[in-house]
Amino acid sequence: MDRYGIQLRQPLPKDLIGYRVAIAAIGTAFEASYGWRLVHGGNELAAGFFQAGSMALLESFVHEDEVATDHIGPADFQLFGDGPSGHRPPGLDTQTVPVIVIAGMRGYLVHQVVRGDTLHAIARQYGTDVRRLTVANELPDPDRILVGQILRVPQEFGG
Repeated sequence: MDRYGIQLRQPLPKDLIGYRVAIAAIGTAFEASYGWRLVHGGNELAAGFFQAGSMALLESFVHEDEVATDHIGPADFQLFGDGPSGHRPPGLDTQTVPVIVIAGMRGYLVHQVVRGDTLHAIARQYGTDVRRLTVANELPDPDRILVGQILRVPQEFGG
């Protein structure tokens, strides 16, 4: 725990983030103000600020925010307490976790691969595409899935 006491509970490593992000943590910050951002390759994909709890008191909190990005792929989610100015870039108190961003995703379904399945057939069955399936499951080869493998199948609105 750092000087602000931030302990990130959600998102967890490799969680999928779509059009919304749910943030759960225990912490404290100046005037109980927090910032979050998604970063990939040094570029900020999305960001926001919110207030939770009270200054100097360690409290658990949950915050949900919209994510406006067209990114599909890995990223780092960062949560940090702000400074007295009300805005500051992430610093020493930043909690960072690697996540997977699927732009426009509202959630995902779980599919267990059976004999004869292909990624293309699974994508068609669930109304998604092979790229989203490949990224969501960190598949090194979209032409190779295994019987019994559990896949996360991203779903968009209307999907």
